[in-house]
Amino acid sequence: MSTPHSSVPQLIRVSAVEEGVRLSVRFELSKPMPTHGSYLLGIVAASEDHSHQRRLSIEYVNGELMDFSTFNHEQVDQEHHDRSAVTVDGTVVTADFPASSIGGLGRGRLITAYSHVDGERLQSGCPVSTTGF
Repeated sequence: MSTPHSSVPQLIRVSAVEEGVRLSVRFELSKPMPTHGSYLLGIVAASEDHSHQRRLSIEYVNGELMDFSTFNHEQVDQEHHDRSAVTVDGTVVTADFPASSIGGLGRGRLITAYSHVDGERLQSGCPVSTTGF
């Protein structure tokens, strides 16, 4: 059965490891990154009561990394990170965000992954395996 975005990679598995000052997020995709259009990968991290939220994202346009950032919802602030902390190896995208990106969310953090294609939500609420949280 065909879907409108059947040719776009789907998230298969997402994991996040907090190690000191680094939060390493690994996105495993069903196929390699697209080379045309926009493609966004990310995680949403929230406090247990959802009163504090962060959106950590990686954006590609025509196969090129355009943005690597964290958006803090309560402060309405976006921090852009050094794009060299993002790597792609076949169907795996790894991003090393600063651990401070999820600071202040408490130990009971809720973390889910998402993807968008050409400005439309493709997947959301995907489970994230966490270590070191």
